[in-house]
Amino acid sequence: MPYRLLCLLAFTLAGSLVYAQRISGIFRPSDAKMEYLEQLEWDNFVLEDIRLNREGYRLTNIETSGQGEDRRYWGIYTESSLRDTLIKTTSWIDFVKAKRSMAAAGFLLSNVQAYAISETDAHFVGVWYRNDTDTPHKIWKLDSPESMRAKTEDMAKQQFYLQEVEVFLTPSGTANYLAIYHYSPIPVRNYVQIDSDESAFQKNKQQRERSKIRLVDYERYNAKEANYQLGVYQPGTYDSRILIDYLRADFNGQWDLLEKDGMKLVSWEVRG
Repeated sequence: MPYRLLCLLAFTLAGSLVYAQRISGIFRPSDAKMEYLEQLEWDNFVLEDIRLNREGYRLTNIETSGQGEDRRYWGIYTESSLRDTLIKTTSWIDFVKAKRSMAAAGFLLSNVQAYAISETDAHFVGVWYRNDTDTPHKIWKLDSPESMRAKTEDMAKQQFYLQEVEVFLTPSGTANYLAIYHYSPIPVRNYVQIDSDESAFQKNKQQRERSKIRLVDYERYNAKEANYQLGVYQPGTYDSRILIDYLRADFNGQWDLLEKDGMKLVSWEVRG
């Protein structure tokens, strides 16, 4: 199994929280070298990010878990000549300013995470890397499944295609959607599916997979009006596997088996 917890003490202190965690993950065939960070506090995560950048790895997927400001961070790193840049802000306004500043400096926003502090306040973490292709990109903060679907359709008409969605909940259970769109001159058939019916979500996923449409991002969340699953789909002829809502120990066991089959974990979602 690749790169487990860096600090046994942190693992021990996490106690029952660790065992209560439920994890979903997307796996693909890959020959790339990869590293993983799990369950780290922010300052330690940043230090490890710097170390892995120096060793030739770039952060390609970030996740956070915990309650309020009691946070832990998880990262998937892929061998790359590029370095990533992490920026954490304490408001949406400051995050938008950071996005604009980084875009002007030639950086592309690839990942975002967020967590609510109160009904009106939240912290935001962005991952950028050098934008050598000068790709225009946008991020939107949306407030409902309907607005998420409508925005994705509208952006596709402008040739901006959905890359990933981060869903974070306020203490009362209100869902907020952060959606990243990248411009492409070549039309991309991308889709977003949001469903409170688990069987309907699974049926839709299977139908898309048969049509060579792959799940590239996944969120599972308990909003105040319903329990939802959200999937971002894009065309792909490669093989793919997804583990949905596994207890951590069970997820790790399946991860081991999939790696033996040449599948690498490329995206995950952690709850608890």
